[in-house]
Amino acid sequence: MTTPGAAAWADALTMYERRYSIVAVGPRHHEDWVLDAAALLRKETTDPRSWKSLAFYEEGDEEWSPDRLVPFLPPDSDWRSRLRNIPRSSAEQLLVAITTNWLDVTKEPDFEDRRPGLEEKAHLLLDRFPPPTAQFFTNGWYGAGDPPDFDLPIAGCDPVSEHDWDVGLLAVSDSELGVFWSFDATLRGCGER
Repeated sequence: MTTPGAAAWADALTMYERRYSIVAVGPRHHEDWVLDAAALLRKETTDPRSWKSLAFYEEGDEEWSPDRLVPFLPPDSDWRSRLRNIPRSSAEQLLVAITTNWLDVTKEPDFEDRRPGLEEKAHLLLDRFPPPTAQFFTNGWYGAGDPPDFDLPIAGCDPVSEHDWDVGLLAVSDSELGVFWSFDATLRGCGER
């Protein structure tokens, strides 16, 4: 596994241009990665490699905040309980699924044509979080399958933002932590089981 360069990373991020998405990476400074996630979401840290990130709101936008990666809510004591550990193969599928209009690859009319390119970009993004120590977490519900299969519809989520629906991946390596998240304020019932 090779680590991508800045240009390849930036190109891979184009897969999220069709969705309201955020991608950000920060450094690991704590044994407990929740503290590093909190620092990243509070904008206390930035990408240690200075690579491209995606933030939906920019300075000057009404919703933009200088001290919080909007629309994420700050991690609290319950935050970790909303996330489930998933294997790398499921994480790659999830990175592809959150690019789709309905967060459901089965509803994308042109998905099979786009699938190989999306899978290649997802693989490249996760190369930044190498095995064997990288861990992956999601707030998405994926039914009873083990491992989770995100080629099937995402059944729901435990929101970590101001929106009714948000699904994403938290990637944790020994030195970095990344958030790959997609949001939808129009879908309802995500937090109801």
